[in-house]
This record gives sequence, structure tokens and C-alpha cells, in this order.
Amino acid sequence: MPSDVGAGPAPPGPARTGQRGWRIPFWALQVLDLGVAFLLVTQSVHVGHGGILVAAGAVLAGLALTADGPLGIYPICSQRVHVTLVIGVACSMAVAACLPAVRPDLEGLLVIGLAVVALIVLASRTAITGGRRRRTPGRGAVIDATATVATPEPRTVPTVPSDAGDSAIRKAGRTTGAAAAAGRRAVDEHRPAVEDQVKRGLRGAGRLAGRLAGPKSSPDPPT
Repeated sequence: MPSDVGAGPAPPGPARTGQRGWRIPFWALQVLDLGVAFLLVTQSVHVGHGGILVAAGAVLAGLALTADGPLGIYPICSQRVHVTLVIGVACSMAVAACLPAVRPDLEGLLVIGLAVVALIVLASRTAITGGRRRRTPGRGAVIDATATVATPEPRTVPTVPSDAGDSAIRKAGRTTGAAAAAGRRAVDEHRPAVEDQVKRGLRGAGRLAGRLAGPKSSPDPPT
């Protein structure tokens, strides 16, 4: 009977690194692109027929800045496509250096050879990831919220019962009738006194008018 029957799974051992070889991060390839571009442009002024160095340096700088990586300003190119384009630019430089029309001098050939070897070797050893635009699942919870708009309830106007209105009208009519009756009683009670007072006033006014309108008495003659 084997001795390891019933035992748990073996602990995971160290990762095997010899299967795919060493790898460099993608940002290191971007730094290499920018460094090689700077080297080609600066060395183009010291060699004859340096136009190929300037063109290759401009293309490498553009690829580094448009790659979907940490150093990409306009990340419009994926990492896999970027690696393929870098290898293609290196191969194009090697082919152009063999053409007599654009071939630089010996110093330019050495610079191009070093750049081609470094680009091809390091680009083929670059670890391709999802780029900075890829979102890993589970990084943040997605909140699914639904907003509902509550419709306002219709405004109700309080209604006055008809019985209450009729009772208020009756009370107002009774109050008005009582006030009118009290006024008539007061006029009937005070009418004789008022009439007597008016008559006396008229008689006094007539006497006063008669005195003022009568002939004045002449003064006595002197003796």
C-alpha cells in the first residue's frame, strides 16, 4: 500500500521560470523605444546619410507614445500590435541600411546594428498584459440604482357641508331681524320726546324771527 494514500495535496512548489524564459515589463520596452529614438536622432548629425536614423527615431518615438502602456500619452495601439510594429521597424532599418542609396557610413551602420539587435531581442521578450485601459473584475462594485419619480397627489379643496351653510344663513337672518326690531322699538319709544323737542325748537325760532323783523322803537325827543 503506498505511503502517500490519504495525504493532502502537495504544497505548491516554486514557479517554473525556464519554460518561457525571462520577460521584461511592457514599460521597459517603451523606455527602450524612446532611448533608441533619442540615440538615433542625436547620432544622425555625426554620420553621413543620417536620414534613415532620423526617420527610424521618429517612428519609434511615435510608437512608444501611442502604445497602450504606462508611458503612452495617446494609447491607441495595443501592446501586442506595438511589439509587432517595433520588430517591423527594426527589420526595416536593417533592410534600408543595405541599400546603397540611403546607406550611412560605418559609424551609422554600427548604431543601426546595435539598435536593431536590442529592439528585436527585447521586443520578443516583452510580457504583454491587458494594458492600463483594461478593468480587472472585482475591482469595484457596480451600484445599480434606479430612480423613481413620485407623482404628486392631486390637491384636494376642502368642501363646506351644505347643512353648515344653511345654518349660517339662518343665523345671519335671525341676527338681522332682531337688530331691525330693536331699532323700530327704540324709534317708537323716543319719537314723542323727539317730536316735542323739535316743536319747541321751531316755536323759539319763530319768536326770534318775529322780534328781529318788527318795527324798531324811535328814541325819545330831547326836552
